[in-house]
Amino acid sequence: MNHRSAVDLHLHSTASDGMLSPAELVAHVAACGVRLMALTDHDTVAGVAEAAAAAQVHGIGFVAGVEISVSWRGRSLHLLGLAIDPAAPALTSGLAGQVSLRLQRAARIAERLDARGAPGREALEALQSRGVIPTRMHFARELVALGIAPDPGAAFERWLGRGRPGHVRADWPELAEATRWIRAAGGKAAIAHPMRYPLSAGARRELCAEFAAAGGHGIEVVTGGGSPNHREQALSLAVRSGLEGSVGSDFHDPAIPWNPPGRLAKLPGSVRPVWRGAPFPGLAADPETA
Repeated sequence: MNHRSAVDLHLHSTASDGMLSPAELVAHVAACGVRLMALTDHDTVAGVAEAAAAAQVHGIGFVAGVEISVSWRGRSLHLLGLAIDPAAPALTSGLAGQVSLRLQRAARIAERLDARGAPGREALEALQSRGVIPTRMHFARELVALGIAPDPGAAFERWLGRGRPGHVRADWPELAEATRWIRAAGGKAAIAHPMRYPLSAGARRELCAEFAAAGGHGIEVVTGGGSPNHREQALSLAVRSGLEGSVGSDFHDPAIPWNPPGRLAKLPGSVRPVWRGAPFPGLAADPETA
């Protein structure tokens, strides 16, 4: 019996901070045995058209997605928009604002790094020359390339993580507002990797209750790198809040072994899959049982 999920609704390409182009990502994901995928780049849908075309070539199910940075009670969280219309006006406008916020934050990160002796401006100029929308992971990789850190994890620990010299808090839109963008784009909103946030158990329950009340649809129950205990806690949150469950690796880089596509556990049967029914496309068979 196969206990691995054939669904992965949390994947990143070079349109944000992934290492594979959208077409390369789809080929990789298909080779890993995934039958239904979503491209969910950070605050952009720029890679969706290329990924959708590649998915047709490889014969796997595909939905357009996005991962939106949001605020909830002063905390930064990530919200997935799944099976969206990437051209919907409310979403397009919202994401344009996100790009502006990211560019402003990148300039402040560069300034703070320079002030502490790290080559922030040099890193930012390198990113700008490649036309990327800078994320903290982009900065981390540039600090590695410039010899300031041995690997991206160390760059976060020394320079970019919370409380570090290059950490800059962004004023992201509220969770409920971004949820409205996703609903206006005809999609489903799901909280990404709910157990990664530094919240108490009670705060997580309140988060899910408020999210459901605001029109949210689901939470990521099965997440790349998550422990079985985290999966059980996320499942409990979904059931208690009446939210659907999602499965996503949060894959960025084939060189990182902890979250490969096609290796996630199946969604437990006690929660309704977020991909069941509209607006997800009708599939010839359930991707988990085909």
